[in-house]
Amino acid sequence: KEHCFVLGKGFGEPIAMEGALKLKEVGYLHAEGYSGGALKHGPFAMIESDEIGKNGATPIIMLVLDDNHAHHMRTACEEVKARGADLIIITDNKKLADGLDDDPIVIPSNGPLTALGAVVPLQMIAYELAMLKDNNPDTPRNLLKSY
Repeated sequence: KEHCFVLGKGFGEPIAMEGALKLKEVGYLHAEGYSGGALKHGPFAMIESDEIGKNGATPIIMLVLDDNHAHHMRTACEEVKARGADLIIITDNKKLADGLDDDPIVIPSNGPLTALGAVVPLQMIAYELAMLKDNNPDTPRNLLKSY
């Protein structure tokens, strides 16, 4: 894959940005974190399906939390899936992924802190990607540690 998008809304937006950062840092994959509402302002142009993508469908990770943004995020999921994206949903309510992702990543619900629970699966995805590419996630290239 050439690139990946991670989308969230509300408390999920900064978590999406952090997840994209981890995919870049250890997976060496071009990844961007966006607000679910900004989908039509850039990511749409980059979505490729299996038929037109030289490396297959564009992976899009969506944080669909059971909050006041759930309806908007579910609509965004439907839109990217209709364009042929490879959709991965992280949610605290499996019903929100019905018809979109047969095997969503389910995190515990914890009120306004629920979005923080999505950090762990995003880090695990980045870690697994690093392992698949034979990258050492403990020593990402070109990153300086400050002391």
